[in-house]
Amino acid sequence: MPGTDRTGTAGPLRRALAEAGWLPSGGVGTAAGEAVAAGAAEPVVGVDLGGTKLHAVLYDPAGHRLLDRAERTDPRGGTAVTGQIARLVTSLTADAGGGKRPPRVAVGCPGAPDPVSGAVGHAPNIPGWDRMNVLADLEARLGVRPLVHNDANLAAWGEHVWRPGEGDLAFVAVGTGVGLGLVLGGRMYAGSRGLAGEVADLPFGADPFDPANLVHGPLEQQVSGRGIERRYQQLAGSGRPAPEVFAAAASGDGAAAQVLDELGRMLALALRAVRAIVDPATFVLGGGIGSRPETLAATRRWLAVTEGESLQVRASTFGPRAAVAGALAAAVAG
Repeated sequence: MPGTDRTGTAGPLRRALAEAGWLPSGGVGTAAGEAVAAGAAEPVVGVDLGGTKLHAVLYDPAGHRLLDRAERTDPRGGTAVTGQIARLVTSLTADAGGGKRPPRVAVGCPGAPDPVSGAVGHAPNIPGWDRMNVLADLEARLGVRPLVHNDANLAAWGEHVWRPGEGDLAFVAVGTGVGLGLVLGGRMYAGSRGLAGEVADLPFGADPFDPANLVHGPLEQQVSGRGIERRYQQLAGSGRPAPEVFAAAASGDGAAAQVLDELGRMLALALRAVRAIVDPATFVLGGGIGSRPETLAATRRWLAVTEGESLQVRASTFGPRAAVAGALAAAVAG
């Protein structure tokens, strides 16, 4: 995926993202040629499928606008989720005024999509997708074959496309779980079986040989929303949702502060492990937890112990919307 624009919408879409506050507005072009291209271009849709939330955004070039929908992911998984995606895309397309052809669609999802079988493995939060042809089912429902990529890979791609010039990039997504997306040599890198970046399986954070850690992975036991909640329960003796742990740390709760410090330590270890293998120029922390300033600060503190300033680490430009921004970029490239 070299980043070519096959839809004529890349320039206008970049401007729409800036106007919507997704991107810094400085340096975004407003040339008259962009409006001409957009008038003849087809819509594109980016979809971010998570274990708890489904988010879809359509760029309508005719109206130069972003249309946005989000809802809870159907917990039944399987065809219930492919049907849910199709309904969202159909609804957005209708709101944009319909059209003779379905829009270009790119979907980001957890796990490892197989372009041959169409199945998506290593996605325990989307039950059944490892046993069905997700691509074929979506194509039948949408009337167009979608692009389906790992969500962290798409998040990395969005940071690369919409904020260029940073070289090889690793996007570490921390939210419900933990994942890694790589852009190497100007292309998304998924490995030979789509499993590159499955950092949840890194053998630290918990016992990698414990059967209880074989589904979500040892690192994910600590570096995730559930991991934060579990660790706080252990230290404080009472439960709090992850966002409340961050708020408690800011209010002086010692147990909460320790949880966030440990989160930064584990993320620093993960970044060092990734650097040892692929040595990206830039690390980006994203997701609902990873993009928080407290997470970035804690990670940088621990990196400074051994790395000084040698690792370039920043927060995501798009925050929780990184995967859907990357899906829009992938849909533009077609």
